[in-house]
Amino acid sequence: MSSARSYRLAGARNPIGSSSATAFLVFGGHGRKTLLFHPTYSMHGRLTQLAGGTVVEEMVGLPYEVTKERALAAMAKARPEIVVFTTPNNPTGGEIDADVILAVAERFPETLVLVDEAYSDFAGKSLVSRLDEFPNMVISKTFSKVLAAAGLRVGTLIVHPDLMGYFTAAALPYNVSTLTLAVAARIARDEESIGHRLTLAKQERGRVLAALRRVSAIEVFPSVTNFILFRLRNEKPPDVHARFLEQSVLIRDISIWPGCDGCLRASIGTPAENDRFIAALDTVFAAPAARR
Repeated sequence: MSSARSYRLAGARNPIGSSSATAFLVFGGHGRKTLLFHPTYSMHGRLTQLAGGTVVEEMVGLPYEVTKERALAAMAKARPEIVVFTTPNNPTGGEIDADVILAVAERFPETLVLVDEAYSDFAGKSLVSRLDEFPNMVISKTFSKVLAAAGLRVGTLIVHPDLMGYFTAAALPYNVSTLTLAVAARIARDEESIGHRLTLAKQERGRVLAALRRVSAIEVFPSVTNFILFRLRNEKPPDVHARFLEQSVLIRDISIWPGCDGCLRASIGTPAENDRFIAALDTVFAAPAARR
């Protein structure tokens, strides 16, 4: 399913402008639990707590592989009101198999299954077409990634018709301006620009992945997104992060994230930006250990 078609369906199912925060307001709250598979996007945990709920963490670690057996066992143990699957996952960059998510949605119909598809356009996969089969599944999307409209601060929830009333009741009135909605709709229809960005991102991701894999000092994890996670074998992330900064290259130190010890993350930029990052690799990892 193309990005534009996916977002047009989102508009039909729920007004553009809805946030995944609404899911935690509707189904979360005091005495209610959210199950997360770490390492994953931290905002879901924060939203759970802001709504008064409790976070249950299943530590998957790296490489990030959420199997059907593991997911079902974690669900049976936690019995959460909400479970979140971020696919492709942030910060690891890999996907969760659709069969895993659908098995959970089928086995636990009383649980809200929130599927965060912020990066799904880069992978070319979505569960939007399966939504009618699972009334307890909700899909969140954003205009901040492949649609390149982060400044709009717009997203959408795609929900089953059976749940529409709950989300409509919880949404703030006039939460997004008419102008913002008009711009968002125009952006979502621009399939040519979206296609160009996706093609370029895929090409550049392959180039950056190849460059990283030539560095013996790091372990590189597969990615289908616009970022790549890698783990240092011996050095300390703050030291390597600082050496990249000396080369005027900014990457992200995520070593403090649960399950991400020793990890850094590099975003895929423009060809020129990626050239600069690749050139910095030799300098950064050739630096003597005494500089740490």
